[in-house]
Amino acid sequence: MKRDLSDIPGELPDADTLLSLMGQDKKVVDGQLRFILARRIGEAFVTADVPPAAVRGVLLDAVSGN
Repeated sequence: MKRDLSDIPGELPDADTLLSLMGQDKKVVDGQLRFILARRIGEAFVTADVPPAAVRGVLLDAVSGN
């Protein structure tokens, strides 16, 4: 099972390119990224209340191997 970006073979795009690609996802509504998050097991919710800077930070950490 792949759990980290580093588990994907090949060269990955940088964080900004990944963020741009996420903007093409079917869950994007009116230009806003929407995320499916879990409060606990069996209780998921959809939100757009995730700051783009936070998403970019997570992607930066992931592609740098941190």
